[in-house]
Amino acid sequence: MCVPYVSNFNKESILIFQLILVQFIAFIGLVFVLRKILISSSYKEINRLQQLNEENAEKSKELSRKILDAENEYREKVSQAEREVRELKSRAQREIEELRGALIAKGKAEGDSIVAQALNSKKEIREEIEEEMYGKSVEFSSRIFKKVLSSGEQKLVFDGLLKSVLDELEGIEKDRLKVVDLGGGSEVSVEVKTSHSMSPQQKEKLETVLSSKLGRTIKIQEVIEQDVICGIIIILGSIVIDGSLAERFSKASAELR
Repeated sequence: MCVPYVSNFNKESILIFQLILVQFIAFIGLVFVLRKILISSSYKEINRLQQLNEENAEKSKELSRKILDAENEYREKVSQAEREVRELKSRAQREIEELRGALIAKGKAEGDSIVAQALNSKKEIREEIEEEMYGKSVEFSSRIFKKVLSSGEQKLVFDGLLKSVLDELEGIEKDRLKVVDLGGGSEVSVEVKTSHSMSPQQKEKLETVLSSKLGRTIKIQEVIEQDVICGIIIILGSIVIDGSLAERFSKASAELR
């Protein structure tokens, strides 16, 4: 009765062992297949990663070249900009110097013009003052003459000045008086201004000298004026012969200048 039971147990054990063996073999096969799949997948992934790495390296090199080119271009542009800035500064400096020189020259010219105008004005003012001073000096001298000398002494000076004028008229050539326009007629009246009354002899002498020089009969129209400072003024048309003391003072003042 016991032997058959043992036999059945062995059969079941063998069957279980076989089943386990089959499962183990299947598991080993599955592991092998999975390992192969994993190895193949890893290899592909490694190749892909290696390819990506190479592509990244190539891109990195390309990027480095572009960065280097950009840096070189930037340096070149900076260098060019610096050159342009230096050139602009140099040009601006030259323009400033030229403008400064022009302004200095203009200022100097204007200054010289102002100085010249000032000097001319000063000269004109000085000449006006001198002219006024000399004019006043003549007037002042005439007033002193009247104050200092008596009427008789002034008459003596008048006689002396009249004689001097007659002598000068006698020394004048006739041709020099041809330009005198006294109008028509053989007898002409000539106005004579005097500070003192002429004597008949002096008047006759003057008429004789003028008639001889002018080639006509001259009659003197004597006018005594207080403004004539000791002397005689002869009016021959447009010609005036001033033999007054004031005229002598004026000539002396001009010579003293």
